[in-house]
Amino acid sequence: MTAVDMRLNLALTKNSAFFQRKARQWCPPPPPPVHYTLVVASSQDGRKSSVGSIFSDWRRRRSLTPNGARTTVLRPTEPSPSSSQRRSSPSPGPAPETLRQLGLHVIHQPGTAPILDIIFIHGLGGDSQRTWSKDPRDPNLFWPQHWLPLEPEIARARILSFGYNASFLPGAPRNIYRIGDFAKELLYEMRFSKDHGGEDLNIGKVPVIFVMHSMGGLVAKKAYLLGQNDETYKDIIRSISAMVFLATPHRGTNLAEVLNRLLTVLFQPTRDFIADLSKSSPALEELNEQFRHIAPKLSIWSFYETLATPVGPMKLMVLDKDSSILGYTKEISRPLDADHSGMCKYSSPDDSNYASVRNALSSLVKTFGLGRPAAMGTQMSEEIKDLEKLLAVSASPEEDLNSVRRWWIPGTCDWLLHEPGIRSWLETKQESCVTWFCAPPASGKSTLSAHIINHLRDSGVACQYFFFKFDDPSKRRLSTFLRSIACQIARDIPTFKRNLTEFPIEELELEKADSSLIWKKLFESVLFAMDLSFPLYWIVDALDESELPKALLELLRSVTSSRTPLRILIVSRKTEPLSLAFERLASSTPLELVEKDGSEFNSTDIHTLVEKEIKYVRGGDELRQRVAQTVESRAQGNFLWARLVLEDIVNCHSEDAIQEALSDIPSDMNSLYRRMVLNILDNPRKANTALAKALLQWTICASRLLTLKELSQALKPEFPEMLDLRRTIQDVCGHFVIINNTGQVTLVHQTARDYLMKSSSKESFIDPIKGHEELFLKSVSVLCDQSLRVKLTHGQYSLRSTEPFIFYAATSWMYHLRNMRIASDEALEKLVKLFKNLSVLTWIHALAIIGHLEILVKAAKVLTTFINNRRKLNSTKNPLLHRLSDIDLLERWTIDLVKLVGKFGRQLMLDPSAIYKLVPPLCPEHSILYQQFYRPDSTEMVIKGISNTSWNDNLAKIALPNGGQAWNVTCAAHNLAILGSNGTVYLWNSSNFTELCTLQHQEPITTFCFNNKGNKMVTYGLRNTKFWSVPSGQLLSCTPNPADTKAMSIIFAKNDAKVLTGSDDRVIRYLHTNNLEAGWQTLKNSLLKESSQIEGTVINSPMCMVFNGDGTQIGVSYRGFPLSVWALDEGYCVGRCKRAKSFRSDKARPSSSWFAVDRFTWNPVSGHIIGLYRDGCVFRWHPVTDENQEAQSAADEVAASSDGRLFVTSNSDGTVRVWNFAYFTVIYQLSSADLVTGLAFSPDCRRFYDLRGCSVNAWEPNSLIRFSETEELINDAASEDQSPTSISHTSEVSLVQYEAVTVVAVARGSTWYCVGNEEGVVDLFDARTEGSILLFRFLNFLSVSHLAWSHDATHVVAADLGGDIYVKRLVTSQAGANSTTELKSLASPKIDLDGRGIHSMLFNSDSTLLLIICEDRGQIWSLNDETIIATLFDRDMNRKWLQHPTQNSTFLGFGATDLRVFRWQDFSEQPCLCFQQDHPRLNSHMNLDSTDNHTLDLAELSLRTNGKHDSNLVVNRAMLTQDGRHILIQTKETTSRGQIIKRVLVFNVSSLVPDEEDTLSTPLRYAYIPPDILSRIDIPLGILPGSRLAFLNRDLWFCTFRLDSTHKYDEALQQHYFIPRDWTSTESVEQCCMMEDGSLLCPRNNEVALIKFNWEGFGF
Repeated sequence: MTAVDMRLNLALTKNSAFFQRKARQWCPPPPPPVHYTLVVASSQDGRKSSVGSIFSDWRRRRSLTPNGARTTVLRPTEPSPSSSQRRSSPSPGPAPETLRQLGLHVIHQPGTAPILDIIFIHGLGGDSQRTWSKDPRDPNLFWPQHWLPLEPEIARARILSFGYNASFLPGAPRNIYRIGDFAKELLYEMRFSKDHGGEDLNIGKVPVIFVMHSMGGLVAKKAYLLGQNDETYKDIIRSISAMVFLATPHRGTNLAEVLNRLLTVLFQPTRDFIADLSKSSPALEELNEQFRHIAPKLSIWSFYETLATPVGPMKLMVLDKDSSILGYTKEISRPLDADHSGMCKYSSPDDSNYASVRNALSSLVKTFGLGRPAAMGTQMSEEIKDLEKLLAVSASPEEDLNSVRRWWIPGTCDWLLHEPGIRSWLETKQESCVTWFCAPPASGKSTLSAHIINHLRDSGVACQYFFFKFDDPSKRRLSTFLRSIACQIARDIPTFKRNLTEFPIEELELEKADSSLIWKKLFESVLFAMDLSFPLYWIVDALDESELPKALLELLRSVTSSRTPLRILIVSRKTEPLSLAFERLASSTPLELVEKDGSEFNSTDIHTLVEKEIKYVRGGDELRQRVAQTVESRAQGNFLWARLVLEDIVNCHSEDAIQEALSDIPSDMNSLYRRMVLNILDNPRKANTALAKALLQWTICASRLLTLKELSQALKPEFPEMLDLRRTIQDVCGHFVIINNTGQVTLVHQTARDYLMKSSSKESFIDPIKGHEELFLKSVSVLCDQSLRVKLTHGQYSLRSTEPFIFYAATSWMYHLRNMRIASDEALEKLVKLFKNLSVLTWIHALAIIGHLEILVKAAKVLTTFINNRRKLNSTKNPLLHRLSDIDLLERWTIDLVKLVGKFGRQLMLDPSAIYKLVPPLCPEHSILYQQFYRPDSTEMVIKGISNTSWNDNLAKIALPNGGQAWNVTCAAHNLAILGSNGTVYLWNSSNFTELCTLQHQEPITTFCFNNKGNKMVTYGLRNTKFWSVPSGQLLSCTPNPADTKAMSIIFAKNDAKVLTGSDDRVIRYLHTNNLEAGWQTLKNSLLKESSQIEGTVINSPMCMVFNGDGTQIGVSYRGFPLSVWALDEGYCVGRCKRAKSFRSDKARPSSSWFAVDRFTWNPVSGHIIGLYRDGCVFRWHPVTDENQEAQSAADEVAASSDGRLFVTSNSDGTVRVWNFAYFTVIYQLSSADLVTGLAFSPDCRRFYDLRGCSVNAWEPNSLIRFSETEELINDAASEDQSPTSISHTSEVSLVQYEAVTVVAVARGSTWYCVGNEEGVVDLFDARTEGSILLFRFLNFLSVSHLAWSHDATHVVAADLGGDIYVKRLVTSQAGANSTTELKSLASPKIDLDGRGIHSMLFNSDSTLLLIICEDRGQIWSLNDETIIATLFDRDMNRKWLQHPTQNSTFLGFGATDLRVFRWQDFSEQPCLCFQQDHPRLNSHMNLDSTDNHTLDLAELSLRTNGKHDSNLVVNRAMLTQDGRHILIQTKETTSRGQIIKRVLVFNVSSLVPDEEDTLSTPLRYAYIPPDILSRIDIPLGILPGSRLAFLNRDLWFCTFRLDSTHKYDEALQQHYFIPRDWTSTESVEQCCMMEDGSLLCPRNNEVALIKFNWEGFGF
C-alpha cells in the first residue's frame, strides 16, 4: 500500500463520523416515483465544498438560506429524453440551467457551414455543462459556449458538449456502465443525434476535435478504437483529427480504489467504471496498448495539473504528470496552474489557464479547419462533389486561389486593409453594396484579391470568390462565375444548400443555361429570399477578363432587393466601357470606387519583393543595394515587371552582366516583352525557337489550359518526346509561360497574351488564326488515327492517364475551326477525311465515353458556319475548284449530328460502341450516316418492312388509356403529367416514356401543377384539393374547396410552403402546406378588385388567370376589360395591357386602346407576359416597363420555356410555331391537320409537347436542340451587334397523315404474320419472301381490335371495334419449288354481343372451334356447323386465353392469381389452379428444358388468391413461348396509389398437367426470375432456345436473360439492340412481338418493322 493510500485510509478512519453525517445528509428517505436532482448549497462566502470529488469537476447547485447556511434541496426533474427526441439550440444556446445533462448537444452553431466540430467530454461525476463552468450559477462562465465563439479562428467551428451518466455520488442509481459503454454511447450520439431543427448533426463531414477532462479522455480514446472497424462510424472516425486531454488518467490512479472504498463506507454501490481507473488496471493497459498504434494519425495535446485537490478534509494530487501524458513523439504537453477540478474551469477570458487551452484550439482550427480542407470526412467530400455536379462546377476555385496565393510575399498587401473604401466594405453592415477596386495592369491585383480572401477566412468570415482567367475560356464565362459562387454559398450556408436541393436545378441544365436564368433562379429566387443575420462577402477578380463584364454589372443592379446583405468587391483594370457600366450601376446600387492609378500605392510591396529576391543576386552588398534601388525606381508600380526583371538579374553571373541587363531592360511591359521575344528568336538552336513558337501557340490558342501530358502529346510527332517538359518550357519560352500549381501550362499574364497576339513584328507575332488552323489540323489528325477505336476500348480512365490529348481533340477541334475564320482548302480536306470514313464514328464513340454528346450539336453549328464561309469563298473561285460534293457531304452531316443527340443520345450513353453496328441500320435511308456505314452483308441487324427514308422530329407519342381525351399537360423534373377525363392524371417518365402512375381525383379537375422539385402534385377539383407524392402516386391529403368556385390557376409558392389559386370569383386564396387543417384562406380582399373606370369596359368573369413563375404576381384577362397584373404581397395593380401603336417597332409604346386577351403565359425569366389577342396577334408586354410588341400570327394556345428564351403557339388549323423570344421571330413551324389542345416545354427546353385528341406528342426538332446549345456571346460588343437574322432561321415541317397499326399477330411454326390498322384493313405478310396480300377489309372502316391464328397456322380470324368478325382459311399448294397460298372465306360467326366489345378470340387445336370472349360471357362457335355450341355467362372473363399445350380438349384462362381450365365441347370447367405463394428455396434453380416440376416462385412477389384486391390487378398478356416449352404471362397492377407494377411469370408446360401426387390444392409453380431482372422487363416477348427469356426493357433495348443460369445476373443478362423511341407510341409498343427465329415485329406508324438480328455467337 502506498503512502497516499495509507493517508487516505487514516483520513477515512479518523473522520468516519464526519462521513456518516454526510451520508445521512446525502441519503434522504425513499423518494416518491419522481426523478430528483441533488442540489447542495454553500455559504455566502462563495467557498466550495467537495467531498469525494477525486477526478471530477462535480459541483453541487447551491441555494442560500436566509442565514447563509448550507442546505440541501431536492428538485423534481423530467426524465432525460431519448436522443431522437432531444433538440439542441444554436448559439448563444440555452441557459446552462436548462441544458439537459445527457447526450450530445450543440452549444454553438456558426452562421455558415462549420469548418470543424469541437466536442467537449466531461469526466467522472461530471456534467455536460457544469464541468466547464467555474460557478454554475453564472451562465456566462460556461466558457465553451460564451467565450470560444468570440475567438475569430474558432467562431466558424460548431461546438458541442457530450454528457453521460458517470455519477457516483450518494443518491445516484446503481449502474453497470464501464468505459466501453460510455464510448459506445458517444459513438451512437455522434452518428444519430439531431440538431434543434430535427436535422441530423452529420458529424463526420468536417474534422472533429475532442476536448476531454479526466475520464472523458479515456472515453474518447475507447470510442476512437471501437469505431476503427465499424462501417457505421467510418466517416466519423476518419474525421477525428485531434484530442486535447485535460488531466486524463492514462495510466490510472491509486485513488480509484480508495474512492470505491469510500462509497462502501457511505453505504453506496461501487462503480465498475471507477474500477477501470485503478492504477495499471487491465482495462487501461489494453486501451493504451491498442491506442498507441493509431495515435500517430492524431494531433495530441496533453495538459496536466500542478496543484493538489481537496479530498474530504485533505488535499492530494489526484494525478501525477506521468499518468497525465502519453509520452508519444509528437505529443504536445503543458502544465496548468490548477488542481484536478480546476483544469477545465476558468475565472475569465483573461485566465492564463484558459488562454493556454484556447490557443491550443485556435492552432488546431487553423490546421484542420482553415488550413486543410482536405481533412474533411469522405461524406462531406462526396456531398461537395454532388453539389458541384448539380451546379455543373468542373473546377474548384481553391485551385485558382492557391495558384495566385503562391506569388504572395509575407508582409505585402496589408496596406489594402487600411484603405478607407476597403475598410468600409469589410464592415458587417446589413446592407448590400458594391466596391470597385481598379488599378493598372500587372500591379498585383489578383494577389491583393487573394490576400483579402485569406484575411476574411482568418477572421472566421465566410466569403465566396472567383478569378476570371484570360487563358481559360470556361473561366471567362459569366455563367461559370455564377455557378461557382452558388456552389460556394451552398458549401458555406447549409440553409442555402437545403433550399437548392429542394429546387429543380436538374431541369435547368445549368452547364448550358443562360447567365440571366441562373441569376434569377439561383440568386433572386433562392438566395435573395433568405434572411441571414450576417452579410455575404464576394470577391470578383479580373472582371475585365470576363467575356461579359457589363452583363454582370447589369445583374448586380438587383442585389439591393436581397434580404441577405451582399457585399461585393470587384477588382479589375479601369477601362472606359467598365467605367460607364459602373456609372449605370451606381444609379441603383450603393457603389464605392477605390482607384489606384499611380506608382506609389504598392511601392512597399515592390520593396518587399526586391528585398526578398535581391539576396539571391551574385555580388556584394553594395551592388545588391544599387540593383535594388534601380529596380524599385524603375518599376513604376508594375509588380510583374519587377518580378521578371529580378528573375533575369538573378541569372547573371558577373557584375558587368548585371549592369548590362539593367541598362538593356526597358521600363515598360511591351518593351520588356519585345526583349523576351528577341531572346527566344536569338536562340542559337533554331529547333528551340520553333519549339518555343509551338508552345506559345498551343498555350495561347488552346480552348482550355493544357496539362503537361496533353501538351507533350500535342507536340508529337513534330517534336520528339521531351525528357523534362517542365524544364524545357522554362528554358525555351523565357518568362512567357509558367506551370501553375495544378500542372497546367499558362501565360504569365494577360498583357503577355495581348502583346503576342497584337505585335506588329512579323518575327515575334503569334498569328491566332494560323495558330487555330494548326491546332485544328492536329486535333483532327489525332481523331483520324486508325488505332483510336482500339484505344477507346481501354476505357475513359485508362486513356485519360495515358493519352489525355485524345479527349481534348474530340471536344475542341470545332473550337479551333470556328476561330480560323477562313475556310481553307486544307481545313476542308481534313474535315472530309474525318467525316468520310470510320473516324467520324470513332469520334462520336469518344464523346459518348466521356458523356459529352452535346459537342455534336456545337460541331454541327460550327460546320454550318464553315460551309457558309466556303460558299462565299467559292463565289470568287473557278467553278472547277468549288468541291461541291465535299461541301454537300459536310452539310448532310450537320443534320445527322444533331439528330444523333436527340434520337440516340440516351442509348449511346448506355453503350457507346453502339454507334458502329446498331445506329447505322436504324437511321433513315437518305441520311448520310446510313448511306456511309450501313452494310447489309456485314451488319448484325437487318430491318425490313418499313419505308424509313428521312428523319422525323417526333420523339415519342403517348396514347391515353382507353382512348381518353387529353385536356392539359405539364412537366417537371423527369415527370410528364397529362390531365385526362373524369378527374384522372396520367404520369410518365419523360426520359424513357414509361408509365409511372395514375392519380384518381374522383371528380373533374379544373387545374393542377407540380411543385418546384417535381416530387409533389396538387390537383384542384370541383369539391376537393388533393396533394400527391410523385412518382409513387400516394395521396397525401385532401382539403375541401370553397363552395361555388372554380380555380383557374394554381401554383406552389414560398418554397412550397404555400399553394395559391386564382378562382373564377376573382379571389386569390392560399393554403399552408404545413397546416392543411386551416383550409383555404383569402390572401387579400383588395386583390383583383378593380376600382378604375375605363370607358367601354365591363368587368365580368375572368377568361384566363396565370401566376408568374415565383408566385408573386398574377395576370388576369377578361372579355370586357384589359389584361391586368397584380402584385400579390403588396395587393396593388402593377399595370394594364394596352395595344401597341405599331407592330413594326421592336419597342413600340402602348396606345390608349385595349383589346381582349384570350390566352397568355409568363416569361419566367424576364417577367414579360406573352399573350394572344382575339384578333389573331401574338404579343409580349412587360407590366413594369410597359414595353409592348406584337406579331401577326393567329394562335389559340401558348406556353413558354423555363429559360425564357422560347415560347410556342398553336392555332386551330393544327399549326405549331416555336418562337425566339428575344427577337420575337419564328424558328420552327410544324403543320398538321389535327387540333392542338395543349402545349408545354420540357424542363431542359430541348423538346415540346402537344396534345392532340387522346394522345400527347413529344417533338424534338433540330432547331430546338441547336438553340439549347447556343453559348453565351463572346463579349459585350458582340451582344450589341447581334441581329435577329443571325439568330433565328425558320424550319418548316409538315406531318403526313397515316392509319396506324392497331394489332399484330404471328403464326406459329410459320413465317407468316398479319397486321391490322385503324382503317379496318388486315394484311398478310411473309417474313421469308417479304411479300404481302390483303387479308380482310372491314366495311365500316373501324379499327381492327383483334387478330388470332390457329395453332397449325391454317386459319386466321379478325375482329374490329364494331364487333364484326371475319374468318379465313389459308390453303397452301406446292408446285415444284414454288408454293402458292389461296385464301378461303368462312362464314362469319353470328354472335350476340349486346353492345359489348370483344376481348379475345381463340381457335381450338384442329381449327374447328372458335372461342369468342366479351365482357361477361364466352361463346364457342363451330366453324363447321356455323353455330354456337356453348355459352358461359361469367363476370370473371377478363383473362388471357390459350389452347392447352398438351390437352387438345381443353383451353386455359389465365388470371392474375389463378388459372381456369375449360372443356371445348361444352364450356364446362375443371378445377381451378392457383399460383404458388411460397418463397423460393435458396441456392436452387429450375431446369426449364426438362419435365422436372421442381420449380421456384418469384422472389418477393405476393399474389393474393382470395379475389379481394386493394388494387387493380389484371393479366396484360399471355403466350405459348416460341420454344413450345413454356407459357409466359405478364400481370399489370395499378396500386391504390396509382402506381403501375408489371410482373412476369413463366410456367413450364409440364406443370399444367398435375402429377398423381398433386391435389387440387397444389399451387401452380413458376420459374424464379431475380427481382432486379423483373424490374427491367417492360414488354416480354417470349423464350428463345437455351431458356433465354427475351424482352424489351424500359429503354426499348432487346434483352435476353438465361433463366437457368448459375452465373451472376449481370452475366446472364445481355442487351443486343434497341428500338428508336420515335418508332413506337406507348400504345403500339405493346403490339411488339417475336417470331420463332428471334425476329422482332415492331409497329411504326402504318407499317411494321421486321428486325432480324444475327444471333451467332450468343449461344442460341
